[in-house]
Amino acid sequence: MLDRSALIGFLAGFGLIAVAIVSQGELIAFASTSSFFIVFGGVIAATMVNYSWDNISDSFKTISSMMKARTVDLRTDVELMNMFARRARRGGLISLDKEVEYIEDNFLKNGLQLAVDGISKGNLNAILDDQIKSNERRAEISINVLYSMASYAPAFGMIGTVIGMILMLQNISDPESLGRGLSVALLTTLYGTISANMFFNPLAGKLEYLSELDNNRKRMFHVAIMSIVEGENPRIMDKKMLNYVDPKDRATYLQFHDEVRVTKEKEEKLYKYWPEQQNNSWDDLRRTLETG
Repeated sequence: MLDRSALIGFLAGFGLIAVAIVSQGELIAFASTSSFFIVFGGVIAATMVNYSWDNISDSFKTISSMMKARTVDLRTDVELMNMFARRARRGGLISLDKEVEYIEDNFLKNGLQLAVDGISKGNLNAILDDQIKSNERRAEISINVLYSMASYAPAFGMIGTVIGMILMLQNISDPESLGRGLSVALLTTLYGTISANMFFNPLAGKLEYLSELDNNRKRMFHVAIMSIVEGENPRIMDKKMLNYVDPKDRATYLQFHDEVRVTKEKEEKLYKYWPEQQNNSWDDLRRTLETG
C-alpha cells in the first residue's frame, strides 16, 4: 500500500479535478471508452515494444514491493547492529547464528548468515557489493519504465486528438459525428496529460526516492557487516553507520548516547525485545527499553 503522503497526493489531485468538473458539468461527459483505449492501450503497447516482458514484470514487482515497504528509522538499525557487534566481540560470529532467523530484512539476513558461515572477508564484501548494485539496476529499470510510460501518455493523447480531428473533418456536415469526433479529440489529450502528470511521473519520482532510501540502508548494513567480521570496536562501527543517517536524526542519537550509557541491563532488554522492535522507530525502541 502507498504511504500516507502518496495517497493524500493522489486523492487530492484526482479529487480536485473531479470537483472542478462537477462544479461546471457532469463526470459522465468526461468518460470515453475509445479515448481510454487509445491512451492506455497505446502506452502499454509502446512499453512492451521498448522493454522485454521480463523487464516489465520485474518492474511492477519492484514497484509493488517498494510501495509496500514500511518507513524505517536508521537509528534503530544502528542500535541493533551495535548489539550484534558487542555480542560478536564477546562470543564470536557464531554467537549470532540463532539471531539471523529473526531478521526481517533479506539483505542483512543473508549478509550476516554468510558471515556466520565463515565466508572470507573478500568474498563477503564482493557479494554484498554485487547485491547492492543488482538492486540498484532493478530499481533503475523500474523507474525508467514508469518515466517511459509518462512520456508515451501525452503522445498517445495527441494521436487520439488527431484521430478525433480526422473524424470531425470526414463528417463535418453531420453535427452528431462532429460532436463525437471532438469529444475523442479533447478527451484523449486530457487522459494522456492527467495520466502522465498525476500518475506515471509522480510514481516514478516516488520510486526513485524510495529506491535511494533502500540502497542507502543496504550500504549502511554493508559497512556494519564488514565491521563486525573484521572485529572492529562497536564505537568505530557506530561512527561509520551514522554517516548514512540523516543529520538531524544523527544529532539526536549522539546526544542521547552522550547522556545515557549502555548498561548491561539495557543491553539485555534490547536483546530480549529487538525481534519485535526491529522495524519500529528509534523513539519507540527507547521507550520499550525504558519501560520493558
